[in-house]
Amino acid sequence: MNRYVIIGAGAIGGTLAAAGSDAGLSITVIARGEHADAIAAGGLAMRTPSGNITARPELARSPEEVELRTGDVLVLATKTNQALTALPQWADRPVTGASGTVIGTAGELLPIVLLLNGTEAARQAPRHFRTVVAATVWMPALFLSPGEVITRMQPDHGAYFAGPVTADPEAVATARQFVTDARTAGFAAEALGSADELWPHIWGKLLTNLANGLDSILGPGIEYGELNDALKAEAKAVYAAAGIDHVGSSPKAFDIEDRIELGEVAGVEEFASSSWQSLARGTGSIETDYLGGEIVRIGNTLGVPVGKNAFVMRWCRALAAGDDLAGQIPADPQERLAVLRRVILD
Repeated sequence: MNRYVIIGAGAIGGTLAAAGSDAGLSITVIARGEHADAIAAGGLAMRTPSGNITARPELARSPEEVELRTGDVLVLATKTNQALTALPQWADRPVTGASGTVIGTAGELLPIVLLLNGTEAARQAPRHFRTVVAATVWMPALFLSPGEVITRMQPDHGAYFAGPVTADPEAVATARQFVTDARTAGFAAEALGSADELWPHIWGKLLTNLANGLDSILGPGIEYGELNDALKAEAKAVYAAAGIDHVGSSPKAFDIEDRIELGEVAGVEEFASSSWQSLARGTGSIETDYLGGEIVRIGNTLGVPVGKNAFVMRWCRALAAGDDLAGQIPADPQERLAVLRRVILD
């Protein structure tokens, strides 16, 4: 059995770690600080619409605490801004063979599966790893309290669409095995056979993640559908100029929408994007520059207008830094909504 070393025990990585460990998969999860303390003391709790579990995956607090061995699969489930540091850090870790001696590095010998939003991690990972798989993640999960993750999807915990980024044949095999094991752990999952199949799913998922910026600014409970439509329209103009193909919705494309319906989790009222969760936890950073910011990057490169997405990105960066831009960002969510409507819709 492969061991999955899950780097990042937040909403996405923590849910996979808890569900996978509970299903009997071999899991080592990397966590830090109070979250690691809570897991060490009481296990990793996962709350779902159908019930709660407490799993006890193997825990490590740093790369140095993990002895990597042949057959391991690394799973990167950080935010993209954190991934750019984690990739070289883990790529150079030694790998031990059957004889107990070091036979090479993780970048040379082990596959890595990327469970991240956006496109940048899939572009950066092959700099450090020979075998790279990426999976688009469809799972509204929540991580706000140490030792606990929450997912609202049912009957499956979420969905993955995994495929090879690199041309190494092992990447195809890794994607298929990851999908098999994800299904065992209670996720809807589909394997894609090539990078050409995978990238339209990545670009399609990026469109849905443009809402993360609005969600971060406005918080739970605020309707922003028209604003989101405007950001998507701007992004699609960028895609058209760049010749980027995208799949509108992976769950719809694979006819599995009924397996990942939203349900209620007892006691959970506020539920918003992973980017909003970063602000709520006061991490000091936010991933949105690799979401809407990717649209801004391509648009600026090609000369396509991207002012709407750029405005949202500016506010997200300021909020992550605790800056209201000298009063330009109102404290009240409804007042923020009014400003965004004037800028984006007028």
